[in-house]
Amino acid sequence: MALTLDQERQIAETVAKYYDDPLGFVLNMYPWGEPRLADGSANPLRNKRGPERWQRRLLEKLGKHIRENGLWHALGWFEKKVWRSARASGHGVGKSALVAWLIQFLMSTRPDTRGVVTANTASQLETKTWPELAKWHNLLLCKHWFTWTATSYYFAKYPEDKRKNYMVNAVTVSAENTEAFAGLHNEGKTVFIIFDEASGIDAKVWEVAQGALTDGECFFFAFGNPTRPDGPFADCFDKHEAMFDLENIDSREVSHTNKTELNNLINMWGADSNEAKVRVYGQFPNQAYNGFISTDDVHDACNRELDYDPGAPIIMAVDVARFGDDESVIGWRQGRDARSRKQLIFKGLSTVKLAAIVIDQINRTRPDAVIIESTGVGAGVIDICRDRGYKIIEVHPGAMSSAPEHYVKVRDEIWAKMRDWIRTVGCLYADDPILITQLTSILYELDRHEQRIKLESKEDMKKRTGLSSPDRADTLALTFAVNIARRDVNMRNNAMVRREAVHEYDPLTH
Repeated sequence: MALTLDQERQIAETVAKYYDDPLGFVLNMYPWGEPRLADGSANPLRNKRGPERWQRRLLEKLGKHIRENGLWHALGWFEKKVWRSARASGHGVGKSALVAWLIQFLMSTRPDTRGVVTANTASQLETKTWPELAKWHNLLLCKHWFTWTATSYYFAKYPEDKRKNYMVNAVTVSAENTEAFAGLHNEGKTVFIIFDEASGIDAKVWEVAQGALTDGECFFFAFGNPTRPDGPFADCFDKHEAMFDLENIDSREVSHTNKTELNNLINMWGADSNEAKVRVYGQFPNQAYNGFISTDDVHDACNRELDYDPGAPIIMAVDVARFGDDESVIGWRQGRDARSRKQLIFKGLSTVKLAAIVIDQINRTRPDAVIIESTGVGAGVIDICRDRGYKIIEVHPGAMSSAPEHYVKVRDEIWAKMRDWIRTVGCLYADDPILITQLTSILYELDRHEQRIKLESKEDMKKRTGLSSPDRADTLALTFAVNIARRDVNMRNNAMVRREAVHEYDPLTH
């Protein structure tokens, strides 16, 4: 039924009252506590009295920000401050509902608003985030102002050629597909970006999205379970905390969650486990939810007192760069010591030049074994070194593991050995943050049928994190590809051979 002009005016005046009061908007634009909707159907909010406490806190802080921006504008400061917030939470706290309220608040109170909502996967966006907006659209007092579709939410009265000026889009973006943010600038009007399940969104997407928040009244919201201890979402709570309004949400503090089941999870995994931190407390884990090496273990290896073992074999490893920003790395490990000899890092070297450096380092450091990754251009370095008379052990990380019951490939196996070494006796060089990041960033999975460990590939890690290839970490891992006899054992064996030779010497026969 069409509304009269007076009814429309009353709705518009009501909405206008909440321009700088998002909590007031949410409390008054939806039928909280009413038994039935206007069409006589049962009201899904009949037993609810409003947002959860954590949702209220965000809405109140957002309103304060808007009012402060208005004050600065009245005093002559025409550049409005950007709102940036991040919420890390356990499961089931009501993130999608809050996303819907924010969209409808901004769209209702600010004509010609433009926005983008994205998530870590198309499934999250299509089956959770966007359907939640449809649910709240049906309950909104001014719902006839807008049209909901499977991929957009726009002002219904605009003709088709003008809709993009007053619209929010649900889009799946990736490092290779960031066009959704390219044209988001809105010439002094309102722009907003919402990330749902933000831990899984690529670093490049974060970078491009921030570039869209440079004109007009801008809002950025990030929500998600804190599944990774690193990456842009975690950085909001650490490196960039001064720029963000932040909060961690414990699932047990929310009225509608199943407290018994949440406590069962804590009892099952342990109160200090990463599973409890991520799924219940809304806290970032010590390592990625499926991270292979713990940040705490790496930190311990960087600070562990080095008990030098001169009898351990010196193993030298070389990871040869393939292209672009990848690094060629030469590294050493002597038993528990990967600290005393710092890795050498190179970019853009030909195989001939790198082989010359490798040979020079062999002559300088006299390792007991030299290992070079044989894939790609590494084979050229191996050939040159062998032609010069040097003994090289070549390792193909993509080959089948020697322990196929536990690991899929050689790379999985040697990383597992490195992980155990880091966890127990290893001593790392603490002043190489790139190596530390590479060690703690890689993920793993168990293959579907035999439950063997399988690390993510270099290419997948680069796409996911926006970081460079983990060449420094792979070089350290290569030192675990062979078992070399201890130096002191070799020295004793050689000495015995020499003594036997002396004992057998008969001067009467000469």
